[in-house]
Parts: sequence; structure tokens; C-alpha cells
Amino acid sequence: MKKAHSGLSYDGQQASSSGKRAFAEEGFRGEAFPLLTDPVTKRDAPLFVENLRRGAKARSEWMCGIEFELFGYDARRNFARLSPTQVQRVLAGFAPSSNDLVYENGVLVEVNAGQMNRLTVEPGGQVEFSGAPQRTLLDVEREVRRYLSRLKEIAEGNSFVFLAVGFDPLSTLDEQRWFPKARYRVMRPYLKTRGERSWDMMTRTCAVQANLDYGAGEDLSKKFLIGNRLAPIATAIFANSPFEEGRASGYKSTRTLAWLNTDRERTGCSPPALAEKFRPEDFVAYALEVPMLFAQRDGLYLDEPAGMKFGDFLEHGCECIDPVFGDWADHLTTIFTVARLKQHIELRSADCGSTEMALAVQALWKGLMYDEASLDEALRLAPRLKPDEMLELEETVARDGLATKACGVEVLALAKEMIRLSADGLRRFAPEELQHLDILFQQVLDEELCPADILLLNWHGSWHGDIQRVIEYLRIA
Repeated sequence: MKKAHSGLSYDGQQASSSGKRAFAEEGFRGEAFPLLTDPVTKRDAPLFVENLRRGAKARSEWMCGIEFELFGYDARRNFARLSPTQVQRVLAGFAPSSNDLVYENGVLVEVNAGQMNRLTVEPGGQVEFSGAPQRTLLDVEREVRRYLSRLKEIAEGNSFVFLAVGFDPLSTLDEQRWFPKARYRVMRPYLKTRGERSWDMMTRTCAVQANLDYGAGEDLSKKFLIGNRLAPIATAIFANSPFEEGRASGYKSTRTLAWLNTDRERTGCSPPALAEKFRPEDFVAYALEVPMLFAQRDGLYLDEPAGMKFGDFLEHGCECIDPVFGDWADHLTTIFTVARLKQHIELRSADCGSTEMALAVQALWKGLMYDEASLDEALRLAPRLKPDEMLELEETVARDGLATKACGVEVLALAKEMIRLSADGLRRFAPEELQHLDILFQQVLDEELCPADILLLNWHGSWHGDIQRVIEYLRIA
């Protein structure tokens, strides 16, 4: 039976109203490029490839953007996760005016926080800051610190506490406060059938993400390949989630463990990146085989196509729903691989951490990807593994972090090379941004530690297993 949930017309950056105009501006094979509402069939798959190619930018236009997720707790209720009402109070505190509040069925779901920055909400009420694309990491840092300064004011005024960590270290799954967003009400029942930790992924994980631009042809190919193949190494460098339900979990990145036990058809390393070479056509072919989670029509989220491969939906549609171009934009937002391709590349493999570590995520990937020599060398060093080997590496990294040795990969040694290559790249084109790698030189190259190692050393040492000390250490606002 079809279930409908009220929602925004289109969710995500790829499907903005400005995107509608952009799609229609230029011709494609002599015809107008489709609007999001235009019908499409499987024969129109080349349009999806063309849309990715149109994301290519000249090197002088490359920018970087951060996405930064945090857990919020109520200190007056024994550090219970914030309720949906409390989360909305946090969002409202960032709105320059009432015109910057975005509602869905009376629920505040998004805030335009000024300077093109956005605040949105994840399924468990995690607050996500999406920074506007910036030319320099100094500008990224300025916006992040401005955001955190305001968040601290709101937290102090309400006795809230925000933690920067990859997995909720305090609350059980049953204690999570699901946020009443229409998209999540459709996703929740389907994903429950697709992995034993899918609800953990939705409600108990937080990441920091780097969004980078790409050029035409080989540049896109190389960036997508290393973004996926080096993702487990980045996971190890930034592993910061060794606790679950108030005790050590046995994993350095419990967040990664949860993601690896969620719908294997849309998580982990992107399958096209395991081939020797990569083309946008390969990504589209893969995405056509990934099952859908929903479709949007007239402000409603419909679960009728859930579980149907996107290619089959294009070919046959389903009852009462015919495919439109915007379904592709929505579909891309439901592919959760460690590197994801839109009209930019999203690097999604790092646990959330401190402000310094969040900025180091941006610097690490930028230094590798925006310098041609570092990009080529990173591709040479990146592991070339079969799907089962990559999964084994990812699973071992989730448990052992930088100490991982699996499938012929010594993660610590490769992590050190990855950091050095990034520094070489930044030194050539943005030497003023090298400072953001200092924390990685100290922790990874000198001390051979990731954030989870530091947490566990304290946990088993001077903290004597006291979870309150963990809260104090991880508190960011």
C-alpha cells in the first residue's frame, strides 16, 4: 500500500530551485536540458551522465565546503538526547529573520543561517551545519567558529550540551528521539529491513564531510578513485567513536561499524571505484542498480517505489508515479557511499571530531586533490582491492584504526604517506593552509595515534572509566 508523507518539493542541494534553472540553461544534443519536473525514461540515462559532467569547473573556480554533524543533549535530563522541540529551538536561534525558517507540516526542519550557510536535522535530531563553498580554509574556519560560537550561546542558555564524536557514547537505540521529518518516516521502515544497525546509522552517528570540486575528464576520475580507495585510511586517521552506551565498544570507529551494517547496496566503498579506471557512466550505471527509498510528488514523500531499482523505475514507473528528472537528484541523496558523486565530490569517511580535526579533514583532502602531483601520487599509493578485500579492510579499520594490517595494507604507514602528500600539495598552492595539518603531524606521524586512541588511553588511565570525563572532553558547545 502506498503511504504518503508531507514534505518539501525537493530535498538536498542537488535539487534546489536554482538547480532547475541551471539544468535548463544549455542545450543537450540540440535540445533543452530537462527541468526537475520533466518526464524521463531509461533511454534518458545519458542525461544523468551529462549532468555530472556539467559539474566540472576550471581550477581557478575550485572551492571547498564542510558539513559538520553534532549530537545535542539536555544536561537537566541526565544527558538525554534533545527532543524534536528542543532541536527546533536550536535551529530557530540561528535564523537572521523569520523568512529564513523552513517548515514541513509545522515542523522547523531547516534554517538559512546567513552567508549561504544552512542548518538541517538528521534522523535522531543531530544538528548538521552545511557551510557555503569557500575559496580558502581560512574562510571555512571563520564560518565554523562563528557557528560554534552561536551554538555555545544557545546551549548555555538552555542547559544543552553538544558533543563532537562519531557515535553517540551515551544513549541506547531505544532512547533516541526520532525527528519528525517526512523523509525519515519513509526511510525508517525500509532501512530497518536492510541491516541490523541501520537505525543506529540514522540516529546514533555523526560525521564531518569535505565537499570538493572537480575538473573535466581525468581529474574527476582520479578524485573519485582516491576518495573511495583512501577512505578507509581517512577513517583510521579520524576515528573518534570508541564508546557505546557509556562504555568502550571494542571499536575505534563505532560509527563505521554501524554504516557497514547498513544496506550494503548503498554504503561502503562505491563499487565503480574498485575498477582500474572510472568514468561518470560507471557511476550512473551503478546508481541505476541501487534501490530507491522514496519519490516526491506535490510535496509528499511516497514509499511506493521503495526497494525498486532506479533503472527499473525509469523503465516501468510504478502505480500512480511516472519518473521525472528530479527523481535522479533525490536518488543521489540516498546513496551513502564513503565518497559520493554529485556535481561535486563528497568525502564522507571521517568521524565527527574537534574543530581542529574537522578542519584537518578539509585540509587533508584538499591538499591531495587540488594539487596535480599529489593527486597522481595518491592514486598510485591507494590500495587496489577486490570488493571482499575492501570490505575486510573497512571492517578491520573500524575495530583497529591506525593499527590495522589487512589485505596487504599497513594503514599507519599509508596514513603517514597520505598526510605528507597532502602537505606537499598545500605547500605548492596554499602554504597558508598547512597549519590545519599540524594536528595530524603531531598525532599520526609523531605519536601514531588517532583520536579514539587518545580517548581510550585516558578512559583506561586517569579517567578510570568515568563517562562524565568523556563528556567533558568531547564537549564542543
